[in-house]
Amino acid sequence: MKKLFAAAALLLAMTACGGSHDTPLEGTAWKLASMEAIPVSAVDAEPDFFTLWFDAADTLVSGRTNCNRFFGKYALDGHRLEMKNLGMTRMACPDLQYEEAFVRMLDEVNRYGIRKGELTFYDGDRALATFRSVDPAAMQQ
Repeated sequence: MKKLFAAAALLLAMTACGGSHDTPLEGTAWKLASMEAIPVSAVDAEPDFFTLWFDAADTLVSGRTNCNRFFGKYALDGHRLEMKNLGMTRMACPDLQYEEAFVRMLDEVNRYGIRKGELTFYDGDRALATFRSVDPAAMQQ
């Protein structure tokens, strides 16, 4: 009985101290939820608009803006995040100002946080954008 009580107390303590795992950055499909320069109507226009995917095996980030696809390397150190050498397709589309704002934001990111299935990118203490985890099939459009 004492062992059962001790195990239950340990489990409760781990949960209270953040022992439960949140959604991982890598291997999760992310879709933009909010960003100051991009209206929700532009984000929601297509299921794969403004999406991200971090591939841990190759440390590659890829995704789509509202027009073009992008890809590049990323580096993680704890919650510090740097995306570099981003390349992208170059189709001409309407509303390119949203794509430009999104790509500029990716360049400014220096750390991230994940809480309750939401990924937030930061530049220092300033929140830049928030993403929600989505079904990866949404990115295959």
